[in-house]
Order: sequence, then structure tokens, then C-alpha cells
Amino acid sequence: MNLDMFSCEEEHDTRLSVLSFGAGQDSTALLYKYVYDPDFKMRYAPNDFLVVFADTGNEFQQTYSHLEYVKGFCQMHDIEFVHLTPDMGYHTGDWQSLKHFFAAKDAISSKAFPKICSQRLKIDPIYRFLEDFLAKRYGVKKGNKKGFRQFAKELGKIRMIIGIAANEEKRMSKAEDRKERWYRESITHEYPLVDLGMDRAKCQSYIKSVGHAVPIPSNCMFCPFLAKEELEYLRRFCPEALSEWIYFERRKLDKWSHLEAVPVVSASGKTTTVNKNLGVWGKRTLPEMVAIVQEEFASWSDERIKDYRNSHGHCVSTAY
Repeated sequence: MNLDMFSCEEEHDTRLSVLSFGAGQDSTALLYKYVYDPDFKMRYAPNDFLVVFADTGNEFQQTYSHLEYVKGFCQMHDIEFVHLTPDMGYHTGDWQSLKHFFAAKDAISSKAFPKICSQRLKIDPIYRFLEDFLAKRYGVKKGNKKGFRQFAKELGKIRMIIGIAANEEKRMSKAEDRKERWYRESITHEYPLVDLGMDRAKCQSYIKSVGHAVPIPSNCMFCPFLAKEELEYLRRFCPEALSEWIYFERRKLDKWSHLEAVPVVSASGKTTTVNKNLGVWGKRTLPEMVAIVQEEFASWSDERIKDYRNSHGHCVSTAY
């Protein structure tokens, strides 16, 4: 395919803008801004536009319902929307879903462990898909990320539009700081909500102002970085999911019980015993935390718990 036919109107601009869609309030506000705000569209996605959602397999049912609504909205407005599911081949190895990883490795996500779930289940699948997409749509090379670099050289860097709200600037990152050369040379990050001063409350207000329902914030049900209020939400409204989470934690703790008393020698030569078999909350197990939050929020009504769950931002401070 001749790439000249796709050349941008301005040499410095890019042919492709991609909205990394999380199906929460921030990315939903960005999608609606693209449709309803011509100035926004001209600034951030003046040419080809693609929306991509990578499925963790562990979203709340309300998020999946919103996702179906958004698919219909995108179809109505002639926007290409891609829902990446494990059967498509972009989730690899043991990371077919969050629960698949837990089952395959007798593992659990924990506050004590590195934050890798988003990378494995969202970011990596999106870029694997994009490599195929660029080859099929624009005729660039495929394999070893060559297509990304060819696309950037001939059509401009891919503009990744990321839903991080104002006041969450610590989660921002620069594509130029990534260690992968292909990424530095092919991708640029855009944070329109930060540029526009739109925090979580303003995103909610904007969604309402254009006539749509505000979705719940999106995150995995089994995210170890949720707040205690969100654990209480699970206890009250998603007891089956919470029981499954507790099962995965117990399985992990039982398998690695031999690590509960590991001798560690300090620099001074003193030997101490350390528990390296940690659960979701670290040394406290999920059942212990469930009992704590049940008592701590006993006076909170169901509506207050729901309001907290629906109004707060992402429970993970991962940078993108």
C-alpha cells in the first residue's frame, strides 16, 4: 500500500490518534469531548481516530454494561471501537485475564508487590493489537515493532490520548522517557484532561451536560489498591466476587506457607525471622480486612458507600 495516500495535511501532525479507553469516567469524558467539541477534536484527533479497550476479565458488571452502551454510541458516530478480549490473541501467556493469572500461578495481586497488572492486561495487549492494525490499515511492516517506526517516520508519531484527570499529574509519563527505542520514536502521550483542567468532578459534570449517564470509575474488582470504602462496597454488593477473591488469596497463602518464617541476616550479622508470604493487604488477610471495614463503616448507609465508590478516582497510582 502506498503511504502517500495517507499523508497528513500538515507535515508536523500525525495521521492516527488512539484513545486508550478504560470505560471509566475520565476516558468516557474524553470520548464525548471528541464527538461534541470541534475544537477538542481539531486539537487532539484531527485525522484518523481509534478507540481501544483492553479487557482484564475482572471489571464490574456496570463497567461492562457501560462498555456496550459506548460501542453503540461509537457506531452511531462512525467511530472505530475495538474491544480486545483474550480470544483475539493479544493477551498472552498466563495473562489471559486477572483470574487466569491467579489460577495459573497460585498468585495474588498485593499492596506489597509491584504494580504489573495494568501493564500485562491493558497496555501490552493494546500495543500488540496496534502493531497488527498498522500493518493491515496502513501497509507498514510487521514484526519487532518495525511498523511503529515506519509509521512514525512517514505519517507522524501515534498520539496516545490517555484519561488521567487534573490533580492526577503524578500518574503522567513521557513517551520519550521509555526505555524502548521504538516507543520513544513512535509514540507521544497526550493528557487532554490535564491540559483542560478537568478533574474528576468536572468530568462527571461534563458527561451529564451532554446528556449521558455517568459511569462508575473503572478498575478491576480484585485490585489490591482499592480503598477500604471500596472493599466495603464489595462486601455489601458483590459478595460472590469477594468470596472468589478470598479463595484465590487462601490458595496462594497455603501454597507458599513455607515462606512465613524466612531467616534474614542483617548487615550487622543479626538473624531475624521474616514473613514473606503476603496476601492482598500484606500481612493482614482479606477476611481480616473485611471484618475491619465491616466494623469501621457500620454506620454508613448503602447509598453513602455507593456514592463513595462512584465518585472517587482510580485506586491505582500507576503512571502511563
